[in-house]
Amino acid sequence: MFTRINFRRVACLGLLATVTASGVDAQQVAPQIIVSADRAMVSRADLTAALEEIEGFLSSGAYSSNLRTAKRAQADAIRQRLAEGDLRVGDLIQLDVAEASSLSNLYLVSAARTITLPGGIEISVAGVLRSELQDHLVTQLRKLVRDPTVRATPSIRLSIFGAVGKPGFVNAPATTLLSDLIQQFAGGPSNNVRWEKSKIFRGDKVVVEGGEFKEAVNTATTIDQLNLQAGDMIEVAAKPTSGPILRVMGVLSSIAGLVYLTARAF
Repeated sequence: MFTRINFRRVACLGLLATVTASGVDAQQVAPQIIVSADRAMVSRADLTAALEEIEGFLSSGAYSSNLRTAKRAQADAIRQRLAEGDLRVGDLIQLDVAEASSLSNLYLVSAARTITLPGGIEISVAGVLRSELQDHLVTQLRKLVRDPTVRATPSIRLSIFGAVGKPGFVNAPATTLLSDLIQQFAGGPSNNVRWEKSKIFRGDKVVVEGGEFKEAVNTATTIDQLNLQAGDMIEVAAKPTSGPILRVMGVLSSIAGLVYLTARAF
């Protein structure tokens, strides 16, 4: 799922050719298309390239309906991101302006997709990608400060549930690795975690499937590279309760009942 010289894509296509030649159904091999780049936050060009890559897979007709549905959801998420930008209500922006300490603060993105500076000055962030935010704010702040030196760090409000130590809501910098998000913000994974079954939801749609989730955890992928946005829910799956344990508990319960009935009989 990478858009650099995409060695992973080449390897994936090679794997697909191998399994097809060996008689394995090609529809069972999911194309891995995680948006990635040399930077922790992807650019508009990176997203466009990733979208074209997904559309290429979809046009091939070589995959199962479930995989195609998942890839369409990813494509829709990227299209929405390109059209509407990244910053949404509830996100936070840490703004630091070297020449004007009064402007340096943590700002909440409003429902109108604006931030409000001291003095009631509003700056729109609608349609702006996180990778574009710093340059965008430099342009806007030039109206207030001559040649401002700006550092802007956007955060995303997410929810994490399932096999983690501290489930709940978090607001994490967009450059946070998915693995660090789980470890540092959610108390770490439980002993019975099952990465390959974990998913990320946007409403009722799955935007990151289990295999891609596991890949992202293992390959230092940031939450920005996963196309996450405010309100997305991360579900860390747990292994089901062991069948043998349940059976043992059932046997013990039966023995206890038999002992009780025997005692009553005598």
